Amino acid sequence: MKAVVYREYGDPSVLKVEDVEKPAVKRSDVLIKVEASAVNPVDTYFRKGIRQVKEFPHIPHFDVSGTIVELGEDVDYLKKGMRVWATNISGTCAEFVTAQADAVFPLPLSASFVEGAALAMPFMTAHLALHYRANVSPGECVLVYGGAGAVGNAAIQLAKRAGAKVIATASNEEKSDICLKAGANNVILYKKEDIVETVQQLTNNSGLDVILDMSVSDNLENDLLMVKTGGRIVTIGSPNNNTPELPWRLLNTKHASLLGVLLFTAPSLELKRAGDEISSLLQQQTITALVGATYSFEEASKAHHALENNVYNGSIVLTP
Repeated sequence: MKAVVYREYGDPSVLKVEDVEKPAVKRSDVLIKVEASAVNPVDTYFRKGIRQVKEFPHIPHFDVSGTIVELGEDVDYLKKGMRVWATNISGTCAEFVTAQADAVFPLPLSASFVEGAALAMPFMTAHLALHYRANVSPGECVLVYGGAGAVGNAAIQLAKRAGAKVIATASNEEKSDICLKAGANNVILYKKEDIVETVQQLTNNSGLDVILDMSVSDNLENDLLMVKTGGRIVTIGSPNNNTPELPWRLLNTKHASLLGVLLFTAPSLELKRAGDEISSLLQQQTITALVGATYSFEEASKAHHALENNVYNGSIVLTP
């Protein structure tokens, strides 16, 4: 089968299309004919060697949508021909990939395969952050950093579905419009406005119940100034510094909770809960994946380059 692979760590140019062996189906697996594979920031960390792959050659990406073409012996609740999406599946940038049956979710006809791959990791991460970690409740006020990004945009939509008031941040008017379209009540243009002062104004000085932070090392002190007493800060990412300083006194003064979230280590029950709800919302057509661009497998290097240079808003998806 055709697959994108890399045989060494490096820049996007290490990505090549090669013929590789089709994966064998284990008893509890399904074989998916891949229609779309999304690239996420974590994929670039592995490609560059910031995180280590198990072996070379390595097939990248974790998000997939496609059609089930083969069932393992123990799989009796799924059918061949089902349209599905999944995340946390290693090696999805290939014509075929295997996945554990309980890790795939139905993709309704109302959603395209590109949308199915684009929503996978962003919506699962946002759902885990909001519900598993922050336990968001109706009427609470949630701040979402980077609302025009894939995870941020998903978080806006899911927080609104949960009945929260949503404040998003954006760098410009174009991205602000994306946030508002997703359902944000207010958008802070952080390059023009003081985020702490604006949050105080928007919340009548009561502060935020929940903050979803995509770059906690850059924002933590402000987060602790903005969060209300007993509020929750969920750290989704810290790409610029893996060991940020902790304003411990301010954290304690606010009685705040600093919560981590990581899709790859989340409990299976929470992943199942999140995936089932996302598929249900897709079926109801009440959520929408933010797709920035699509590329072919042969253009994988261009896709990774675009992601690393923030060329597009939303997810970047590759198709065979």
